[in-house]
Amino acid sequence: MSALLSLRGVSKIHWRGSRPIPVLRDVSLALHAGDFAAILGDRKMGKTTLLRIAAGVDVPDEGEVAFDERRLRSMSDAKRAALWASELASVWNSATWPARKVLDTVTVPLLGHGITRREARRRASAELARWDIGDAAGAMLHELSDAELLRVAFAEALVRRPRVLLADDPTETLNLMERNQVLAHLQRVVREERIAVLITAADASGAAGINRLLVLVGNGELREAQSAHAAPVVPLPARAQGRSGDA
Repeated sequence: MSALLSLRGVSKIHWRGSRPIPVLRDVSLALHAGDFAAILGDRKMGKTTLLRIAAGVDVPDEGEVAFDERRLRSMSDAKRAALWASELASVWNSATWPARKVLDTVTVPLLGHGITRREARRRASAELARWDIGDAAGAMLHELSDAELLRVAFAEALVRRPRVLLADDPTETLNLMERNQVLAHLQRVVREERIAVLITAADASGAAGINRLLVLVGNGELREAQSAHAAPVVPLPARAQGRSGDA
């Protein structure tokens, strides 16, 4: 079975003035349908750089990135844009939110793809309900807690039904209960839709329930730390009613 997303011999150097700082060194990774993988590593270790390269946002100094055996480097800008619009989605913890209502935010990715606005809003509402945030559909984004905003971010990314989802340390600002709830949702999506999910996390508490655990070590190498299925996340009760319990 061919990989949905693969990195082959990827290396990346950042420069501090005239001094080269190796960030990634000969990194190879194959992500298949149904994989729920996490890359662990300390801050400034290169996790976000690796994810940006995997998403095609950044390019490696050496090596190749391929989506379904199609090399990203050889794609035209139009083909890469089409890939991002339909098959590959990402969630970045540095993203800024517009002054927009929740439902409109999740509707936008569906517009312009031969879908009527009415149908787009129906699908967006269903996706918000799947992430247990449907009751906030009419709220403004700035009114939500961090945990609620993350649910919206995943709904926005997944409403297009991509084949691969990349998320940069998505649970960083959440408490343990909120982390488990989000990861349980992601487990269900992986199981039901057979998509591939790759997240980054600072430690194992942000990667509970994944089935592949990888570690980015100090010399920029990526090592597979666990190949067997991890114990599943135990779904906790749905988020508390109201905003104060999610802060």
